[in-house]
Amino acid sequence: MRASFRAVMLLGAASWATASVPPLGAETALQTNGTDTFIAVSSGMPELQAPGDIFASGGAVVTKGRVVGDAHVAGFNLDLEAEVAGDLYAAGATATLRAPVGGDLSMMGFSLRTAGTAITKGNARMLGSTITIDGPVGGALAATGGEITLNAAITGDALLQGGSITFGPMARIAGKLTYSAPEAVTIPPEVIPAARVTYHPTPPLMDQFEHMRDWGDGWAGRDMPALPGTFAIATAFFVTLGFLILLGGVLLALAPQRVEALRRAGTLRPGLMVLLGVLGIATLLGMVPVAAMTVIGLPFVPIVLLAILLVWTLGYVFGAYVVALRLYLAFGEQKDPGLGLRIALLGCGVLVFSLLNFVPVVGWMVNFVLVLFGIGALSSGVLRVLAARILHKPAAIEPRPPTVAVG
Repeated sequence: MRASFRAVMLLGAASWATASVPPLGAETALQTNGTDTFIAVSSGMPELQAPGDIFASGGAVVTKGRVVGDAHVAGFNLDLEAEVAGDLYAAGATATLRAPVGGDLSMMGFSLRTAGTAITKGNARMLGSTITIDGPVGGALAATGGEITLNAAITGDALLQGGSITFGPMARIAGKLTYSAPEAVTIPPEVIPAARVTYHPTPPLMDQFEHMRDWGDGWAGRDMPALPGTFAIATAFFVTLGFLILLGGVLLALAPQRVEALRRAGTLRPGLMVLLGVLGIATLLGMVPVAAMTVIGLPFVPIVLLAILLVWTLGYVFGAYVVALRLYLAFGEQKDPGLGLRIALLGCGVLVFSLLNFVPVVGWMVNFVLVLFGIGALSSGVLRVLAARILHKPAAIEPRPPTVAVG
């Protein structure tokens, strides 16, 4: 499933990049780069005859035609009718596959379905709330969801994890079946012999709550460790403050033009930056349970958690710097502060916002919005670089002017 998430991230950058492309129609934008084709639509889609890979995104997406390479499709409602010679990666709220896939299939969404005409020659991986598999799979099948219905022939092994698992009259599994569910499922012998079936019970939700309550009751009777003293708290506060100022100072010294370009973009569109910050942090947080649900993704959970911590820290430092510099330029006399003064402003901003954390309710709300603003500004820069690499064009970085305008 990791490849599908990389494809979705690439689609987001491609869609952002094609916004400035002359449209084919009122609601369609297209960009080609070598054998790659990028399409952004609001609904529908022109017939696909791409010579290589295709990247498509939109609201209600209906694909027709044929794709010689791989297809990467993301949208709200997907109806995939185009034959794909390579691999297919699809992500949406609802997704229905009706055409053959010559390689592997990766689908993610709330409601997923493969029709009987959707023959997958390779492996199929599906993650969703409701999953219906009517199309045969030439390789192995891995499906994780709330409700899984298998009504097709599987040539390889099958791995099913769901709240309820149902087998239709056309279900056949030539390899081994490993499944997890709250209760064992009665599997007809014509689907697969019992000797090739492995069942791993999933604990009911209430049993998990009982286990958590017993664990909490066990700790309740123990003596809690003494709280750290005032000196220890003050030391930790100033060490953390020094680390944040040092981190910001290094960025200002090594990448002054990049930081200035992000600052100017954030100052001009603060509301948009906060929205991008919400989307950015939601994407990172959503990768944790998704990676944990797949066996191959478990080793990457610590990496994702470290990435969340790093992005959160950088967003906080950048947000404090932007606010402090904005206030200085609004009320100060000097219009182009040097590196030393910029680091001093950074330190003042981090100190003030850190002290605001001690103000009940309002303090943490202000800091949270500050972090979202910083993450949004960083996300906009990342999207700009990704789009430039996709289109093989240099990223647009505004040169630092001799004087910094207010705002």
